[in-house]
Amino acid sequence: MTQVAVNLKTIDLRKAELHSIAGDDIKTLQALLNLFLTAGDVGEDGTPISPLILDATAGANTKEALLAFQTAAHLAKDAVVGPLTWRKLIEQDF
Repeated sequence: MTQVAVNLKTIDLRKAELHSIAGDDIKTLQALLNLFLTAGDVGEDGTPISPLILDATAGANTKEALLAFQTAAHLAKDAVVGPLTWRKLIEQDF
């Protein structure tokens, strides 16, 4: 098994629906969340979550996808992408 070392910053999306957050790590986050979303996960209202546009800008859709991921991965549902959430996103094994 090959291990890859990456240095990804903590991303706080708690207020993403009010103020978009941009950066290179956001694009990586969106790509990893899209891998998760291909399983057909749904948002809190029960509707399917559409794949994210890889635009390196996180808003309400990215936050919704992250919260669904954190729930499925049995992580704290806090809209913060820290080391544990990054690891779960990269592994996609939960």
